[in-house]
Amino acid sequence: MSFVGGKLKLKGGEPLKAAGGVKKKKKQEEKALTAASGVPEQDPGPGTNDDTAEKTRKAIHGYELDPNAVEDHRTEAEKRYEGRFRKVEEQMCKKAASKSHRERVKEFNEYLAQLSEHHDIPKVGPG
Repeated sequence: MSFVGGKLKLKGGEPLKAAGGVKKKKKQEEKALTAASGVPEQDPGPGTNDDTAEKTRKAIHGYELDPNAVEDHRTEAEKRYEGRFRKVEEQMCKKAASKSHRERVKEFNEYLAQLSEHHDIPKVGPG
């Protein structure tokens, strides 16, 4: 045999089980423990966690944040640029939508006919 038998040993010493590693509790075990201790399980209504978080935020910071508000951090120049870009894009879309496929092909063929022979595909090979 050219290899040593046995399982691989990882760096870092003892495995977790031998070192007393942490075992994760399952939710069912937690429910069983709370039921056994006699403490009734409280089922909070929908959105109560959000309400409590919002109340604590108000109490701590003294102001209320509107979750639906979106701040615009762009400069005036950026806003103007985007407005112009939208307007030009709308015009291009209207122009493209006004032509049919047949008209576009006809226009493209006319453009190709006007080009000089310099743009023609050269013959390659004998003959």
